[in-house]
Amino acid sequence: MLKRYRRSCRWRGWFTVGAGILATTLVMPSPARASDGGKARKVIDAAVTAMGGDAYLAVRNSQSSGRYFFFRKGRKGFTRYRDWTVYDPVKSRHERGKNEKEQFVAVHNMELNKGWTLEGEFEVEEIPDKELDSWIKAVRKDLNFIIKQRLDEEGMSLYYYGPDDIAGQGEFEAVEFLDASNNSVVVFFNLNSHLPEKVENEFTDDTGLRHKMEWEFYNWHTIQGVHTPLRTDIYLDGEISQQFFIEDLAYNLQIPESTFLEPAIDEKKKAKWEEKMAKRLRKQEERDAKAQREAEKEREKRRKGRRSD
Repeated sequence: MLKRYRRSCRWRGWFTVGAGILATTLVMPSPARASDGGKARKVIDAAVTAMGGDAYLAVRNSQSSGRYFFFRKGRKGFTRYRDWTVYDPVKSRHERGKNEKEQFVAVHNMELNKGWTLEGEFEVEEIPDKELDSWIKAVRKDLNFIIKQRLDEEGMSLYYYGPDDIAGQGEFEAVEFLDASNNSVVVFFNLNSHLPEKVENEFTDDTGLRHKMEWEFYNWHTIQGVHTPLRTDIYLDGEISQQFFIEDLAYNLQIPESTFLEPAIDEKKKAKWEEKMAKRLRKQEERDAKAQREAEKEREKRRKGRRSD
């Protein structure tokens, strides 16, 4: 079960993480309308206000816990999760599993440009550079990261799309963020609430294939003055991939720096566990050897029986 969690431990698309795909596909807009950066800025400003204004902008970190669902080839899995995140520079610790023996922990630290995973109680591995780079790229496409740290980035262009440019019932307007490297993130804002209800972008996998990722945000509640989605649905190429349901959430806490460093192992406890596993292995080997001897005796008995016949 733990192995299944690993690939899905990506950046989760909202501060902490976040029914049916929203019908918000962009249609071909007119060049003049799409290039309205001034209008795009107004939409972003309205969204910031809707999400809490100064309270939203002042969020430094968060701690949350809740339920996590993942979907693979028609099958559905469930576990509990816990998450700690700092936003500048971005640091994240994400834990899944019901206890230490079955847990999977992923730690990413953009300040150190390092990351680690912990499976169970004792199996610590450093995250390979390639996986860490993928995580950093995902963070840079996060809506909150873009709004707070990338809006004035050199080469960042904003494109506005009105309700007529978006397939659906005319409930949304959208802003596309296009950086100097031609990486695009499209955010759909509800015309009435001004909240960002969907984010989409694309990425290239290890084989060179392009994939579309979509995040949909639901069940908005105000927590410490910040309007926050407590449910996030994530789609991969149009199919549901993951769901997060936040049950407990707090902002701007005192989170120890050690939270975002290499997971510490209790060496004494690990030594006892290794000794226990070694004894278990020896007993299993003894049982296997005994079963092999008994099987050999049985085969020898059958051979003797055939010769006597």
